[in-house]
Amino acid sequence: MTTSHSSPSATLGKRTNNSIDTAALQRELSRGTSGDVRFDTATRTIYSIDASIYEVEPLGVVIPKNVEDIIATVKIANKYGAPLIPRGAATGITGGCLGTGIIIDTSKFLNRILEINYDEEYALCEPGVIQDQLNAALSSHGYRLGPDTSTGNRATIGGMVGNNAAGSRSLYYGTMADHVIAIDLILANGELITFHAVDNDTCTAKCEQLDAEGRIYREVCRIRGEYREAIIEHFPPMPRRVSGYRLNQLIADEPLNIAKLIVGSEGTLGITAAIKVKISKKPPESGLCLIYYDDIIEAMRHVPDLLRFSPISLEMIDANIINAGRSTPLLRGRTEWLKGTPAALFVLECPITNLESIAGQITCGTQVMPVSDKIKIDSLLTLRKSGLGLLLSKRSYSRAIAFLEDVSIPPQHLASFMQRFIALLDSHGKKAGIYGHVGSGCMHIRPYIDLRDPQELQRMHQLMLETTELLIEEGGALSGEHGDGLIRSWLNRRFFGETIYRAFTQLKAAFDPENCMNPNKIVDGPPLEKNLRMSPSVHQHQVDTFLDFSKEGGFSLSVDLCNGNGNCRKPETLMCPPFQATCDEYHTTRARAQMLRAVVNGKLPLKELTGRDVYDVLDLCIECKGCKSECPSQVDMAKIKAELLYQYQEKHGYSLRSKIFGNIGAINRISAPIAKLANWINRSYPIRQILHWIGITKERPLPQLASQQFSEWIAQQEKKEGSPVVLFNDTFTEFNTPHIGISAYQVLSSLGYQVIVPPWHCCGRPQISKGLLQQAKKQALALLNVLAPYAEQKVPIIGLEPSCILTIKDDYPSFTDTADAVASCCITFDEFLKQENHRFPSDDTILVHTHCHQKALIGTDSIDSLYENAEQIPSGCCGMAGSFGYEKEHYALSMQIGNLHLFPAVREASENTVIIANGTSCRAQILHGTGRRALHLAEYLQQLTLPDSGDQSS
Repeated sequence: MTTSHSSPSATLGKRTNNSIDTAALQRELSRGTSGDVRFDTATRTIYSIDASIYEVEPLGVVIPKNVEDIIATVKIANKYGAPLIPRGAATGITGGCLGTGIIIDTSKFLNRILEINYDEEYALCEPGVIQDQLNAALSSHGYRLGPDTSTGNRATIGGMVGNNAAGSRSLYYGTMADHVIAIDLILANGELITFHAVDNDTCTAKCEQLDAEGRIYREVCRIRGEYREAIIEHFPPMPRRVSGYRLNQLIADEPLNIAKLIVGSEGTLGITAAIKVKISKKPPESGLCLIYYDDIIEAMRHVPDLLRFSPISLEMIDANIINAGRSTPLLRGRTEWLKGTPAALFVLECPITNLESIAGQITCGTQVMPVSDKIKIDSLLTLRKSGLGLLLSKRSYSRAIAFLEDVSIPPQHLASFMQRFIALLDSHGKKAGIYGHVGSGCMHIRPYIDLRDPQELQRMHQLMLETTELLIEEGGALSGEHGDGLIRSWLNRRFFGETIYRAFTQLKAAFDPENCMNPNKIVDGPPLEKNLRMSPSVHQHQVDTFLDFSKEGGFSLSVDLCNGNGNCRKPETLMCPPFQATCDEYHTTRARAQMLRAVVNGKLPLKELTGRDVYDVLDLCIECKGCKSECPSQVDMAKIKAELLYQYQEKHGYSLRSKIFGNIGAINRISAPIAKLANWINRSYPIRQILHWIGITKERPLPQLASQQFSEWIAQQEKKEGSPVVLFNDTFTEFNTPHIGISAYQVLSSLGYQVIVPPWHCCGRPQISKGLLQQAKKQALALLNVLAPYAEQKVPIIGLEPSCILTIKDDYPSFTDTADAVASCCITFDEFLKQENHRFPSDDTILVHTHCHQKALIGTDSIDSLYENAEQIPSGCCGMAGSFGYEKEHYALSMQIGNLHLFPAVREASENTVIIANGTSCRAQILHGTGRRALHLAEYLQQLTLPDSGDQSS
């Protein structure tokens, strides 16, 4: 197709931030948009990373509330010469959403599913819609979005379009480009254009237009004709390729659809405002064939043969990932059934109706194991999806770095490539974690590199150059699904050659003549070593800490363990309820870790460790400990927050509110003799006004003191014979809920145990939560002295309040190296009953909310095993989080968190449903938020098995 219109120059403009009036830009953006405009140091620091090895500080961040905000931002940015970088969940590992311009974060507000049409099988989504949320909306009709990424619980549709996501089931569904029907794209001049399939007549008409859309169509058609032979030569057919622009789409035997060309362009051609995607029928119910191999190369030789079974997916994990998975709390108990540690484990997914037949036909490998059990399937798929994070969880600066993690090779060349590649690694003295989508030839290879070492950095550079040559020889691609970003764009000229690279620059210029849309990606890529998060030039500060961080490799490494994978952004399960409630990147564990890393690595002054920015970004961490188990790198932000609260308050002073909450045990002890009067005083208007003045909300009733302390009741009991157990008398049981202690005592006694109740000692949990670490350590040492004699005799120490007993197990080792013996004997009430194989038959419908610390540290299996008819509420923290829900400025958020999952589940339960919650805060939150009284398991068992003992709750 020819036209008389001239082509734009292929020379891209250079953008620099040096002359931008940032203050004026911020003011105009604030006036001209309805979204959030943030140019503060903390926000710029937080948005300077994704899941890559890079760190680039932006000018600022705009979080648009609607498409009009994006258009206004583009126009204002153009006026000031500021580049624009679209961003979703930032789970990419190439640096594709980093830049020195204005970040446009569409994940918080632009996350609506605008339309679902099952008759025509499509969905229309805003770019911030999460993959799994779209699938959940489609599920009831038997549909889903085809691409199935490992980050699907937080990856956005806009981001998936940006890098042409695929995932494990691309053999069955293809890539994102196969599913995109149309895209609303905001161009560099602020125009909003809808790109979709057009016939030849429509294409001709568009080429005659004199606007930006016409320019784009003219250039695309010219490139299609002028470079056709070069495209055929440099884009041979293969299952996966997302390197460069998808010029092969231009010569496909189908109507021209520029939307499919935009897929994989990483935001360099414009900003997506809406995406129309094809939806697909769910795959048939599937099972897994596990194929064990002693040698990775031998395994690769069998890939073409295994593809004859037309698997839904064919994945591989190596021994490094299997061993790492077995060492993490999240997967340790879920992979016990997986026997042996093969060098390579192939996971072939197929329809369950064909499982046994296919397993019987597979003759390769040392062992073939068909798996049809859903729990085992889920655990194995979780292990595979956690591969990246597991490799990065190593407590060392020599890490499995992402730079060759996405090579793509035709399956028939896979064995040859891998043999040569492993030899190449050996020649450089490198080992690597290896996993990936072997069925489509996309391999995730992670050599261990210490980026602080100049020689290691040079070795990484050389490995990339040599691997590029190897890929050219084997007919592969630099990237099969993650894209180019900052990590690989510099190689595109070498990999594709001058002719195709020139076509790339012309395509970029057609859409973005001024080079303002996510510059330096795909074309004009910066050097590999520029803007590395960790490099030889980074000089880390050594931070003295009160808590012992030696098990984490030191405080600095404990912060740097966060690799930015964004698992803390998922909208369900345990980790990071404040993010789930706010959908704000500022409130993620990743943001907290990045803010601290910026200080430790010298990007911010060391004094900022006790500054207001760090304090504020940590403020909404509710110390649920979810990150310790659900973060693949096991970043323990609860421990880090306790340490930094301590340091902040040592410098700035301790607030009266912190002292009150931290010393609640001592306050209760003083008030207990006048419990009735104390309760009346606490409810009185003057006291509530005073408490409100010091920051304690009036909206929530304060805990009531019981008329009799648990220790007083215990003193009246006769000693009984039996196997001894210690019932730990925590602060809440002693002063607030002695009826729960009585119930537990009676249940354990009825089971034949001699129940020993030592004198009350606070575990120090309230002090730890408020950063009163010196007091907490004193409490810990005192309690250890009380419990040590029982631990020496291996007597179980049973806790009723999960947060208290788990403080001994999880927090005390950070105070003293003498805690392990006692910690090893500590066990929750339900864990003990499970361990001793006690069963309590019941026909009741039971709904369980498990305390967040218990979920994070030991899981929910104990109550689940006691009752087959017990249903776990899919909640994380209840939102109360100890004193958090009593704090004036946090009350609304605490209720918002409760309303995510917990409150709706309780409200929907029938009146006859038994609600069980072992956490004191959890029960208070349920009562306050729903009006329903939840029981501790001990109360329920006492009512169930000892009905004549009476109700102790009064």
